[in-house]
Amino acid sequence: MRRPNDVLEGVLDTIEKNLKDEINADILADEFSLSSIHLQRLFRQKFKKSIGKYIRSRKLSASITDLLYGGLNVQDIAMEYGFSYEQAYIISFRREFGFTPGDLRRNRHLVRTTPPLQSYVKGSLYKNNFLVGNIIKEKYMDDVYFNLIKNHFNSITPENILKPISLTSNRGGAYKWSYADQMINRTLENGIPVHGHVLVWHYWTPAWMTKGTRTEVEDNLKNYITDVLMHYHGRIHSWDVVNEAMRDDLSAADAEDWERCLRTDTPWYRALGKNYIETAFRTAREADPDITLYYNDYRLTDPHKSEAVRKMIYEINDRYKKETGQERNLIEGLGIESHYQIKNFDENKTRLSLEKFTSLDIELSISELDVTAAGFDEGEGKDIVMSEYDTSLQARIYARLFKIYREYSDYISRVTFWGVDDYSSWRSAGTPCLFDRYLNPKKAYDAVFISNK
Repeated sequence: MRRPNDVLEGVLDTIEKNLKDEINADILADEFSLSSIHLQRLFRQKFKKSIGKYIRSRKLSASITDLLYGGLNVQDIAMEYGFSYEQAYIISFRREFGFTPGDLRRNRHLVRTTPPLQSYVKGSLYKNNFLVGNIIKEKYMDDVYFNLIKNHFNSITPENILKPISLTSNRGGAYKWSYADQMINRTLENGIPVHGHVLVWHYWTPAWMTKGTRTEVEDNLKNYITDVLMHYHGRIHSWDVVNEAMRDDLSAADAEDWERCLRTDTPWYRALGKNYIETAFRTAREADPDITLYYNDYRLTDPHKSEAVRKMIYEINDRYKKETGQERNLIEGLGIESHYQIKNFDENKTRLSLEKFTSLDIELSISELDVTAAGFDEGEGKDIVMSEYDTSLQARIYARLFKIYREYSDYISRVTFWGVDDYSSWRSAGTPCLFDRYLNPKKAYDAVFISNK
């Protein structure tokens, strides 16, 4: 006998694939060998809404892209999405969004759409592999976004609210916990674990923290790390302790000595030298022995930068274990920022990079994942619509990435997307996310959550 969740998962998939066809409770009931009444009861019990209303909302939401960017008139769009006549579509549209299709075309309103539901437990597709996460920020606290997040993802990384300048901009321990706590607590109350990001970084850090004598700056570093970890003790169980300490464009000769590869133009390095990294990790370990400590960096598909990072982690861990007599590593995790572009994606480099880091015997996390269809510097792109070619290519790249991640799932603990939707992404010009600006799932969504089953 099929479990209700399995049936509902199939129902939702069928709805998404048939938004431009005739689809209703009776058709779905026949396909899944249920009575229409029983299916409607299952759907309402699970999702607290009627299946008919959900189908109508999804059709209207999906029609928005065609309405704004397609060449069809309103009547053709109404027919395409299964409305019996144009006026029925216009009336339904006004009830759903508060304005007519014509108003949307003229004024380009940002619409609060109905995202797709998930029937299965969030992240269950990869439950035997790794957590699948996303970020939170102020915009994502809106119920439309937050409900989508909690239905699809089972790990959260705050994008900016835990960075030093967000928590304290004034000397003397004047911390601003309130807003960050609201976000963290709401996430935890919904059963989603939080990964902390970030304690020590050369950006988003108040200037006073790195000014003064060497002793004063070191005290600032230690006090800040201790205060933050004590405040979130028992709530956040893993943290990016140090972020992006390595230079780019390294040579093979550079990578022979990881200390020569460090960024020397940062305020932490200028004040404390290379030792600031190990000092930060040792302080974090002493402040909260129960958490997992991460180093986080980008462009680690570059063989020379990845080698420098590997050597740094190995040497710091080796020294720590010899000095303390412990078997436990000091740096227990590596966050691999993974910001790809479709025009230069190299599957082999991704696999080689992961293979290199498996020798460290630490957790690996894909900490910031997105795949852009345009260059980072090509503008904000809030109104960009992807070509069919780019949409399909982006989906194939996501599918290949998750295939690789599954191959290395013995080492990977978390894969975190760096944004929910194209409109609010930090790389919106590249339309990098699984959901478009109206929260409609893209082919990339299918590649990750449906086709990979």
